[in-house]
Amino acid sequence: MGFFDDLVLPEEPSAERDVWVSLRPPDEDEGRYAPPVDRFAPVWVPQLEVVGAGPETRVLLTGWSVWPQSVTLHLAVFRSVRRQGADAGRQSGLRVGLRFSDGRRVTSLDGKVSRRIPFTGPQGQASVATTEQAVGLIPLDPGLHHSHRSLFKTDVDLYLAELPPLGEAELVVEWPDESVPETRTAVDVAALRTASSRALEVWPDLDPPESAQQSGAFATMEMSGPPTFLAPPLTRYQLEALRREEEARQRYVPRADWQRMGYRDWGDADLIRARLAGGAPPAAVAGRPGTTPLHLAAERGTAEAVTALLTHDGDGDGDGDASVDVDARDDDEHTPLWYAAQNVDEGTVRALIDAGADVWTPQSGPWSPGRLLSTTPLAPLVRELPGAVELPAEEVAAQQRADALIAAFGEEQLWTEGLGICFVRGLSEDEVIRRLGADPAGCPRQALDDAPFDPTDYDVSLHYVGVLGVDGAPGGCVITQNGYMPSDDTVLKAISAGTAAYGVYFNPKGGTFGTLARDGEVVESEEIGLWPHASDPAAFWTFRFWQRKHAFPHGADIMAYACAAAGLSIDDGRDAAGLRSPRRWVELPPRLRR
Repeated sequence: MGFFDDLVLPEEPSAERDVWVSLRPPDEDEGRYAPPVDRFAPVWVPQLEVVGAGPETRVLLTGWSVWPQSVTLHLAVFRSVRRQGADAGRQSGLRVGLRFSDGRRVTSLDGKVSRRIPFTGPQGQASVATTEQAVGLIPLDPGLHHSHRSLFKTDVDLYLAELPPLGEAELVVEWPDESVPETRTAVDVAALRTASSRALEVWPDLDPPESAQQSGAFATMEMSGPPTFLAPPLTRYQLEALRREEEARQRYVPRADWQRMGYRDWGDADLIRARLAGGAPPAAVAGRPGTTPLHLAAERGTAEAVTALLTHDGDGDGDGDASVDVDARDDDEHTPLWYAAQNVDEGTVRALIDAGADVWTPQSGPWSPGRLLSTTPLAPLVRELPGAVELPAEEVAAQQRADALIAAFGEEQLWTEGLGICFVRGLSEDEVIRRLGADPAGCPRQALDDAPFDPTDYDVSLHYVGVLGVDGAPGGCVITQNGYMPSDDTVLKAISAGTAAYGVYFNPKGGTFGTLARDGEVVESEEIGLWPHASDPAAFWTFRFWQRKHAFPHGADIMAYACAAAGLSIDDGRDAAGLRSPRRWVELPPRLRR
């Protein structure tokens, strides 16, 4: 007789049953978000001690379930008093964390990630669900049995998807709502890692199930969950806020170098003082080859930032000697005052001049910081200084003409990205339209929304250009397009017979390019708007390509340069510079298309 035979009634042989679902071999997420309970029996490592205590609360560590590559931490929370109205899900709830020997920290507050879970629908279709998944110390559901969750005792299971690295480790517990202070407990990592090799794999040779054996769909429902008194993980917005706060705290921590200084950081006088206080050398090379902190503060910063460097007491004797060379030259042979002049910042210029900066020695061809400043509203600062150079009358007149052309484009922001624009000297709208191969009578003035093409179709819009006359002495016409054709060689040759035309393309992929045609031939192609060098044409300087900060809108100096190159002197270029004002739309003939 069998052991149970006298306790059960005889049964018929079991009927054939369909497979509901079969265990599959492990996938790449196995053990990442939950312990591998379907495949392994863990090793129990006991560790029974109080790891946190408050007036009415005790948090006990009862032990660890150790898996081959991970561990589950088991806590038991005992309370002698339960109070009504306790808020669940408060950030000041129970907090649990581990500090590893390598300095890393994982906690029950580490936030969540979006997890994609593939599944098969009722009709057999493959689909993907997205769920929010906790990371770090992941809370598990200990179940609803009385032994796990009674009125005065609750189990808390937290899963760590890795084995702690060898070395000293600490368990850290804190519970502000229950007046449990931060408490640290040593963890025997060596015992955990040794135990991991003894975890028993239940299905070592599991084969994939046959699809025919799988049920079309099945579902499970969880009715419980982790204890609500656990402090919830931080949201991504809270984590981002904490990250910004930590960066702000670290920003002004003194350090002895100039590393991780961003573009705007050189304008932060407090940050510069903090670096200097930490021992960062004020005369060190930082940024581009040969540039010192004073170069960068003068180029991108403020008068206060420059003054912080100039007045730093480098040797600590109280005399304010910062050992900073106010005339240090970078690899381009420029001094800090050169960059301050490009910004036309009065406070920065004054601070450097007061510190004895050389104003008049040329640094690029004939151009010195003083010569640049002489063409700006800051000219009175340098006009009476020793060595002052008076600009020749013809240079002054050229500068005045250039500034008048720049001013003709107004003060409002100009639309330039992807714009093609061409200035033609002395021709009427009708004559330009005829040279473009169209009948002026068939090209009425229209707004872009009423144009004979779809402006949103880029390829089609390349076949059309807008023509608009401009007044001046002499005046002429402007040709515009959301594209490069107004600067194309074939178009420029067609319209420049007996005159001059200059086309510009503001390439949205980078760079601004200009082409000059005269008497039907292209005579110059160049990239314009860059900071000029000594070998560049004088007009690059006159039209303020060197000036970083200015009152005129972006692109106005380039359009003014193009006008001058074509021989125009226009009175008002505001309508000419955009596409929104009405103009005469001309379809380019095949011979003028690309």
